[in-house]
Amino acid sequence: MFKKLRGMNRNVWIRFFGESLNGIAFMMLQPFFALYLADKVDSLIYVGIVMAISPIFSIFGTMIGGKLADLYGRRPIMIWSMLGNGIVMLGFVFFDTFIMFAVLSALLGFFNSLFHPAASAMVADVTTPEQRNEAFGLLRMGHNIGAAIGPLLGASIIFFSKSIIFLITASTVTFYAFIVFIFIKETLPKSELVKEHAKQSTEKIPSPFSVLWKDRLLLVFVLTGVVISMSFSQTEGMLPIHFDIEMKHLPETLNPFPYLLAFNGLLVVLFQFPIASWSGKFRIGAVMLWGSILFGLGQIGIALLPSTFYEAKLDFLPILILLLVVYAVYTLGEMLITPVQMTFISNIAPDHLRGTYMGAAGLQWIIGGAVGPIISGYLLNKELGDIMFTALGIGCMIAGVVYLNINKYLMPNTTTHPSLSTSVDNQNG
Repeated sequence: MFKKLRGMNRNVWIRFFGESLNGIAFMMLQPFFALYLADKVDSLIYVGIVMAISPIFSIFGTMIGGKLADLYGRRPIMIWSMLGNGIVMLGFVFFDTFIMFAVLSALLGFFNSLFHPAASAMVADVTTPEQRNEAFGLLRMGHNIGAAIGPLLGASIIFFSKSIIFLITASTVTFYAFIVFIFIKETLPKSELVKEHAKQSTEKIPSPFSVLWKDRLLLVFVLTGVVISMSFSQTEGMLPIHFDIEMKHLPETLNPFPYLLAFNGLLVVLFQFPIASWSGKFRIGAVMLWGSILFGLGQIGIALLPSTFYEAKLDFLPILILLLVVYAVYTLGEMLITPVQMTFISNIAPDHLRGTYMGAAGLQWIIGGAVGPIISGYLLNKELGDIMFTALGIGCMIAGVVYLNINKYLMPNTTTHPSLSTSVDNQNG
């Protein structure tokens, strides 16, 4: 394992450092963001709308982010997206209305969606197919170092001032942009094929939607992933509100969510890389099936246990212990699914369209992140969070079966599926 780590490209390690730093800042904010909005606006439906606007506007960033990364390079797109995010974080300090929250959420979604296709393509550029599970697992481990530390720091700072967390996040993401500017080397492949494409106008580079339409395997993968992304977005965004509603006997200061988020981060830090390395020995579809089943079981536990705790009037400590067990199952599923999803996209994407494919794959997170908060805001307003999380858990397990079937369309001894090069060549020819 450590030999594989030492063999990782320098750019991957720099991103690992940046992801750890950014993770601390953003995860200081995340456990309290929905509760913060709930204090500022009149309805949980409005909270859902604000949180849904970000992924909706991510569509625009995704449409151009991957294409720009394939034309002009990964590095400049990463830098400008992070600088934009820093400005948006400052906006949350100075504005305090529903309309401005909506505007800031839109900008946040746009700049975030510029970053991820370029950053993921950069990792794919500097790794072999055999290294990619470990590389994406390493980056998730970096993010979750922040997830293990950030929520606990946030729980301490939030009592003094919510504005401090936004300021820290703005400073951190700006610092990360400078790290990329100074230390990251451009990785856009310099093959003759890439040079030929770079000389063409942006109209000659297919949009993520065009790639999805031509590549039906990718389309099925993205549509299936919407259920997974809805589950992620609701667990990481609206779960603290579900806990507040279902466990009324606990004071707000004892909401278990920050501790679960920190535990999730700690588990990923300790086990993500060895799990990613171990899972690389198996077919992608099988790994995603088992990951989806565990992920779904965790969702169902999250859905049903809080009301049982309330009826039994359990104290905070036994509640926390039981939820930690459930969250361990949820996290194990997450650790299996996430790196393998990125590996799948990296392996099927042509070299000159990696950014575009990453952007297309990102649509699953955009759609799930946009639809989920609106539905959950409505259901939580009616105190139906148990139904929502149960349905998501069942949906995740069904998605796992679909993933397993997708895998059989990949030829066993190749990294791409047979129809891929033909479909992409046709739309560029």
